[in-house]
Amino acid sequence: MPAMDYARVAELYDVYAQTDMDVQFFLQEAQGCRKVLELTSGTGRLSLPLIQAGVPLSCLDSSPEMLAILRRKLYDQGLSAPIYEMDASSFSLPDRFDLIIIPFNAIGEIVSPALQQAALASIHSHLTETGRLICTCHNPVIRVKTMDGQVHLIGKFALPDHAGTLFLSSLESYDPSTRLVRGAQFYELYGSNGEMQSKRFVEIEFFLHSRETFETLARSQGFSVIALYGDYARAEFDPEQSPFMIWVLRKQ
Repeated sequence: MPAMDYARVAELYDVYAQTDMDVQFFLQEAQGCRKVLELTSGTGRLSLPLIQAGVPLSCLDSSPEMLAILRRKLYDQGLSAPIYEMDASSFSLPDRFDLIIIPFNAIGEIVSPALQQAALASIHSHLTETGRLICTCHNPVIRVKTMDGQVHLIGKFALPDHAGTLFLSSLESYDPSTRLVRGAQFYELYGSNGEMQSKRFVEIEFFLHSRETFETLARSQGFSVIALYGDYARAEFDPEQSPFMIWVLRKQ
């Protein structure tokens, strides 16, 4: 399933994936839930603040390297949560959940239409009768603006313990006929003296859902739409300006 080989970047992921823009949104959505499942939890960017706040969260991800970091974080803070190493496109758990979340546009990492259907079917079977699915997607109108086949700098990030600097760049190209984005991310690590220590690239691939493709997919697997937000402040989705599509779904 994954859009990239996370084993090659797991130790760097927390250096550059530091946003907390969605934390309050998911904390509010999880209020009153008895069981919550986060798919594609990774190293716990979102998982950790939810667990710290007392959300009864289970975490699922297909990368053992990313989950090892999450487990270490939980251990270091004296916290615990059920963690499952499984693929979000095909999983089977003993519990049913009041809320299942797929944050950070991770649904796009499932590029095969057949696996997209399988993922939604698995989610449907793991929800309680009144359970909800919250899934975040890029707004393709906004996202494709940077997909020109050229290398763009994503950012400059300080490494832990003043060890140096990470420069992260990305190259992306979009094929509208398949809705697939392909490219690579480039990692350059420099020591505190400014000398390059190492560099690597990782190929990426993900599916860019439109409003129509995702709603058709969701309805085909037995979901109806409760809400569609354009950002984490719950603004109404604007196809031309909203950065995201934040879908709130329930069983039909």
